[in-house]
Amino acid sequence: MKLTHFAINKIAECIKDAQSGKLWVAFFNSFGARDVYDSMGLPDIGKPNGQRPSKTEYIAKRLDEANGTYNMSNIIIQMAYLGDLIPERINTIIEPENYHIDDTNGKLILIGDTQAKSKQDIETEAHFQDIQNSILKELEVARVSIIVVMAWFTNELLSRKLIEKYKEGLDVKVVIYDDGINRRHSVDLAGIPTIRIKSTRGGIMHNKFCVIDNQVVITGSYNWSTNAEFRNDENISIIRDNKTASDYSVEYRNLTKIKDNPETKLS
Repeated sequence: MKLTHFAINKIAECIKDAQSGKLWVAFFNSFGARDVYDSMGLPDIGKPNGQRPSKTEYIAKRLDEANGTYNMSNIIIQMAYLGDLIPERINTIIEPENYHIDDTNGKLILIGDTQAKSKQDIETEAHFQDIQNSILKELEVARVSIIVVMAWFTNELLSRKLIEKYKEGLDVKVVIYDDGINRRHSVDLAGIPTIRIKSTRGGIMHNKFCVIDNQVVITGSYNWSTNAEFRNDENISIIRDNKTASDYSVEYRNLTKIKDNPETKLS
């Protein structure tokens, strides 16, 4: 995500009083900063004569440093969770730059052309071997949310990793196909919100995708099943692009809105 300096300064100004300076330091440290809030207040950001910054200056500085990276959209979304009116305030600033924070049942998603690179430079990796471990690596570094929409889900190792991330406090949601295979053999997701659905057109709910932090999409022929891992010839693509991730997040929302598909916790 890349914003103009004008937008960054406006966001810093409107968000500064959402929490104390000490909490702002902790907030940016959670995204990789190494700042210390000491007896003089906010950390030195290079102002003349070593003057300490105001909250607005500190926030704007750290946003400037993240601007144009994948981390930027995560920061903006987490800022939006700091108050009920904050998403609306941020939207008034970022919408002229073709971004929008969408609220879906309390889950905030950043929508827009938020890829810092050109579309020709979207990062995509194709995997044909060792697919399970490639997925585990992506799940391990998830920080905010994981959406899984999977026709068949019987892989215990992948389910344990989802449960681990759910217990860490991540927003984890799963959709699986409502059929006999999943009713008999699907994994126990230990309380993770899970929805079983039929197809929207009378056939099979054949989707196979995972969205991580609304930044990364994993999709391909590979079901999260033991057969896919140990018997079949399969593939996945790992796509690092926020706009693509937003498109898949919207499709998750569309699938779960189907009236005849009530939410069902897996036992």
